[in-house]
Amino acid sequence: MKNKELFNEYAEEILTSNIFDMCKNTFSHGTISIYEHSLAVAELSFSMIEKSRLDKKCVVRAALLHDFFLYEWHIPGKRYLVHGWVHPAIAAKNAREMFNISDKEYSCIKTHMWPWTLFHPPLYKEGWIISFADKIIAIQETFLRRGKRHQLEDPGRKIDGTVEI
Repeated sequence: MKNKELFNEYAEEILTSNIFDMCKNTFSHGTISIYEHSLAVAELSFSMIEKSRLDKKCVVRAALLHDFFLYEWHIPGKRYLVHGWVHPAIAAKNAREMFNISDKEYSCIKTHMWPWTLFHPPLYKEGWIISFADKIIAIQETFLRRGKRHQLEDPGRKIDGTVEI
């Protein structure tokens, strides 16, 4: 990524918010936090389109918020089984409620799990970029990084500190 200043300008509102900061306490793949994962997806997505005419602001913001679902999904049970299909819509809803995201950003978040969400492919080129970057980063985090998987302190703990029963 060559234009780190532009990336930081688009990412600042999200990266400096207390609510997004809580993503440091929930894990995505192995020992990688959702914060780290989302930042890696945003940086890769931005670098992929840096020299294009695509909407760079949309790509950075939607990539940062693509996994903004705000719950711990590694607990065996119903949510664990359907997480891949439902979390994009939950993340999009949360992003809309907590940040002033555009309709395009909302769409990119909601469709980032395609082809998992078979009937909801990305509607914008920016969404395809985020979906592709997410898969690249997820593969790297899941298969290429060593270390044991994280152990939850309290498997019922949501990232805001409350407990789900």
